[in-house]
Amino acid sequence: MPVADSSPKGPDPAPRGSGWRLRSGIVHEAIFGINDGLVATVGLVSGEALAHQSHRSVLIAALSALGANMVSMAVGSYLATTSENDFNQREIRQQKVQIERRPERERRRTRRLLHEIGIPAGSLFPVEANIMRNRSRWLNFLVREQLGIHQAKIERPLENAITMGIAVMLGSAPSIIPYLLPFPVAIARNLSWIFALTAALALGAFKGRITGSSIARSAAWFGFLVSLSSLVGSLIGFAAGTLGG
Repeated sequence: MPVADSSPKGPDPAPRGSGWRLRSGIVHEAIFGINDGLVATVGLVSGEALAHQSHRSVLIAALSALGANMVSMAVGSYLATTSENDFNQREIRQQKVQIERRPERERRRTRRLLHEIGIPAGSLFPVEANIMRNRSRWLNFLVREQLGIHQAKIERPLENAITMGIAVMLGSAPSIIPYLLPFPVAIARNLSWIFALTAALALGAFKGRITGSSIARSAAWFGFLVSLSSLVGSLIGFAAGTLGG
């Protein structure tokens, strides 16, 4: 939680761009979840199919893995986000204690931070005095500039968890959909590879687009990861099927 500003005008409004920062956190969870669903599921169904499992067996294994992966990743996202938020709150509490117990040291830190952000020497002391006049404002300043904790960086655990769970489901869908159709296992397996690779290329291109990096390189990297997962799963499945036969 952000530290409130008790000045007469109330808390500082969220800075411009904070909405984009929040969306960036959601995008991180979405891309992570979709990629995890793609990589894990295509490897699983490839191995099951090449282990000479029946169409029904492959589908049951894929849906079971999807359910477990969705829950696991969503819970992991929730716990990671709450842990990060709790750690930030601990840092804020410690900073508040430091202001109370060692005001001179924190005063020097404030002066140094003001100098680092470009406050002219002639304005340094008036600005410093204005910040330190209000303890809540002083704490806000040190939390942002010294600790790097800002309102825009406070994530929402439940929102992240839901995003992660949905993303895993969407990432798994291209590999599972062919097995929901009345195709022989071999055809469903091949379609699963094609759908997963296409989805990986699209996801990589999307990641490159929103981050301003090379779209082609990003798409190729995501495609490589999914292809590698398919290869590993296929080799394991083929070996298991051969040994089992």
